[in-house]
Amino acid sequence: MGAVTSVALAGCTSADDPVEEGDDPGEVGDDDTTEVDEQVLQSIQIAESSLDPITTAGPASARSKWQMHEQLFTYENGTFPVTGELAEDYDISDDALTYTFELKQGVTFHDGSELTADDVVYSWRRLAESENNSGHENRIVGGVMSVEHEVDDDENIVPDSLAVEAVDEYTVEMTLETPFHGTLGNLADPRFSIVPEGIVGDIEGYDGEMEYDEFSTARPYGTGPFVLEEWDRGNFIKVERFDDYHGEVAELDGVRWQELEDPNAVYNRAMNQEADIFELPRSQFDPDLLEIEDEDDDGRRYGTYGPVQDDVMLEYADVTSLRTQYLLFNTLEVDRPVRQAIAYLINQENITEQAVRGQGTPAYFLTPPAAFPGGVEAYDELAESDYPYGYGESDIEGAQQVMEDAGYGPDNRYEVTLEHPSDSQASEWGEIASVLRDQAESAYIDLSVSEAPSTTLTNQAIEGNIEIFATWNELEWAEADATLQFAYPNPFTWTQWGQGDEMSEAAETAAEAWERYEDHRLPSDDDRAVREEAYQTIEQANWEDMTQLPLYHPIYERYAYEWVENLNMFGSQHSQKFNQVSLGDRS
Repeated sequence: MGAVTSVALAGCTSADDPVEEGDDPGEVGDDDTTEVDEQVLQSIQIAESSLDPITTAGPASARSKWQMHEQLFTYENGTFPVTGELAEDYDISDDALTYTFELKQGVTFHDGSELTADDVVYSWRRLAESENNSGHENRIVGGVMSVEHEVDDDENIVPDSLAVEAVDEYTVEMTLETPFHGTLGNLADPRFSIVPEGIVGDIEGYDGEMEYDEFSTARPYGTGPFVLEEWDRGNFIKVERFDDYHGEVAELDGVRWQELEDPNAVYNRAMNQEADIFELPRSQFDPDLLEIEDEDDDGRRYGTYGPVQDDVMLEYADVTSLRTQYLLFNTLEVDRPVRQAIAYLINQENITEQAVRGQGTPAYFLTPPAAFPGGVEAYDELAESDYPYGYGESDIEGAQQVMEDAGYGPDNRYEVTLEHPSDSQASEWGEIASVLRDQAESAYIDLSVSEAPSTTLTNQAIEGNIEIFATWNELEWAEADATLQFAYPNPFTWTQWGQGDEMSEAAETAAEAWERYEDHRLPSDDDRAVREEAYQTIEQANWEDMTQLPLYHPIYERYAYEWVENLNMFGSQHSQKFNQVSLGDRS
């Protein structure tokens, strides 16, 4: 049996896009916010559509759910490694297909019932089978972690065929179709939260104790440190302390999130001290007010921000996300010297400071630092020592030289088009494209810039009808293969890498590295070492042929007033509970 707290496997949820700035000033509601409860933490989140955990779309839609629901495994405060939450011990078969979980005993749901293995089977069946799962069944069947199951003639899962079994009252057995090293981390996804067996009847064999709408809006019972008190849909969500919690019972009386999406309304509420913790909209962020004072081994930075309204100083913290913004090249349409020249021209440091105003970290690998082999320190060291196109600088002479060596010059210029989304972070992409267009002129490249909706550009990329695509990727689990599955030469990659008449040496190197990876997907230290070597090989092969150009990794930020006590910054996995937080005097 493996001690759960020693597990170092990884998995994550995808994050939502940052809210785009709007034109309406927005108004702060007057429901009960002028007088805040002394020990109720006040915060802000986007509007929810459901409190059913299987509907979770990403961190921005999971904030209240993290306080009410729990999984067998978790990333405590969003940091590595994955640890047990409702699982106390586990065992993995030699072929890495069968997982046996021993549940923590004496865990009470919010409805007063005790957690058992049958609850786990029911909850995971709902994720696979329920029509209410928001299309998330690929988290448990048909995705990278796929539990054995049967399908009918229409390729739909056969009810109650999922290979998850209650061996006894507190033991669950799960069998996968193929090994997946990140299984335990994947089970930390909030969509794997456990709810009482039979609470709703949306899978075969259960009539349900209540209607689905009542469960998903009023009584979303889980095992977390807080229980839903009230949800005024579109206005606020409020939870209260669960005194029968199996872990450390909360210090707070409760937590309240105002549901807001308009950036000006968010800012006004925060500045009026009607939120204790919050994120500043990008349109209101002033980098001159930020002072970073410390950084820990997990890459979390701490400091102060201000003064803001009434000369108040705010506590500040951030962490680099598991997301990478990058330029994707169609290698069949854009010549290799041109791709390399653009890499020479790009200064990731300037992009981070200017285009995103410091709200990101420079990217030199497709894999974000937290998921990189060796972590943040190894990422930084290898990037600084080996990145071939100028670390923290724009190398115009290098760009000119590679173009001249390929026969380009003042009288033989190269024409290419960069396309970026018009509906997601358009202002940042536009600024990056504008700077690159101006620089490209000096390297004999005439760069045109256009924009279109993300879905349009994605379809063009799939069809191979795009030259340079400004895009991003968010890791669904925290190991490098979560992003490099799209980066090695294969018939499905949008870069078309290796699909020409002759495969380049770098493409062959990357393809061979991916084969080594595929032969070493077991959750063992030996297999992990082989995978990590393969990951670095693929990253450096990408540098050589420059098929995807990393630009920056966005960051998660959090601001807090000084009266918020015992609040640690979450890690890159984002998940966090507030049962250890307390509030001092707000006056």
